[in-house]
Amino acid sequence: MALKGTLRDFGLSDIFQLISHQRKTGILYLEDKGKNVAVTFDEGKVVGAEAGSEKTHEKERVGDILVKAGVLDQGRLLECLQEQKRTAKKLGVVLTEKKYLTEEIFRQALVFQMKETLFKIFHWTSGTYRFDGSKVTYDKQFISPMPAEFILMEAARIIDEWPGVRAKVPSLEMVFAKVPEAEGKILRRSEMEKTPRDEEKGPEFDLIGDEKPKPADADRTVLSVDQEKVFDLVNGKYTVSEIAYRSLLGDFETSKALQDLLGFGLIKPLKVPASTPKTQENVREAKKFKGIFALVSGLLFAGILVFILFSILAGSAGRFDFLAQATSEKSRVVREAIVQAQQKRLMLGMETYRLEKGSYPENLASLLTSGFILESDISYPFNNPYGIKWSEDGPSISLPERQD
Repeated sequence: MALKGTLRDFGLSDIFQLISHQRKTGILYLEDKGKNVAVTFDEGKVVGAEAGSEKTHEKERVGDILVKAGVLDQGRLLECLQEQKRTAKKLGVVLTEKKYLTEEIFRQALVFQMKETLFKIFHWTSGTYRFDGSKVTYDKQFISPMPAEFILMEAARIIDEWPGVRAKVPSLEMVFAKVPEAEGKILRRSEMEKTPRDEEKGPEFDLIGDEKPKPADADRTVLSVDQEKVFDLVNGKYTVSEIAYRSLLGDFETSKALQDLLGFGLIKPLKVPASTPKTQENVREAKKFKGIFALVSGLLFAGILVFILFSILAGSAGRFDFLAQATSEKSRVVREAIVQAQQKRLMLGMETYRLEKGSYPENLASLLTSGFILESDISYPFNNPYGIKWSEDGPSISLPERQD
């Protein structure tokens, strides 16, 4: 039986961590609002991800990405797909044997497909999941397995930085153009002459491994590799989405590079999608709501200040009682959040145990010794152990008798 459920019960982060921790091999199927995604795992690491639509019954395969990137035409793709079907060779092998593209470009397209698919699903707040454990095959010549931890960290970074990027690049349909004399404001890496001192020191790198942009002289700046790649594709015609494909950097990294180029004064927006009347109405409503919210928040804040002042004047005893109640309430909220997360992981661990062993564990100790949960998950904050409550509907996690 497959492990399945809804994303409202168990988040994607929990599911990915469980699959990684248990070194599972199989395919995770996700579905939400007509969108379908299949993520392939090999011993807990991601080796493939494909997205499709229930409405069109189509999936964006790596061949489609290569065509959109402009490195392969449709005729050659069909030719290679036919040979792939006839010889049972992998598409990457056929393409590189015919010298239609290099191994590096095909590898970049596969990484693009995986990352774009994975990072978009982490925005999902609803939907269903099903994990089918089975043997999987993938092109080991071109695909390097991605640890789940890396994917989760990158997804968290993108979600955290997206709002700031969106403020400068609000639509993937925007078109940018280079400002006059932009080319003369940068120093290309191919033009740079390294001095012996530079070679000894080596380049500086940022946290994600890319070389930091740095001033080359008083007037020109050296762009990072990604920034230079995007800069070369800005031509007053390509949309942000088209540049994302042609650079094989993806929507986020492309938008972020464009944000940086805007900050450097090298490009300017040429075309911004016009707002529809409905969108304009929504903007006005949002501004109106924001104004009302600010007014109410201000009055509420003023009321709190008056209340605190009154409490201070009323005496120290009353003041400390108020602070104690506030602290107690905050502690209760934090504790409840920890409990909910622990209960979800425990139930997910029990379902996985049943999937592999054929039945539920008799107690949580068996679940722990079998490696399906962590020791930190078995106890209610912060020392009393949970239990298993049995009913006709199946097991559930029960709180300990003492919860203090």
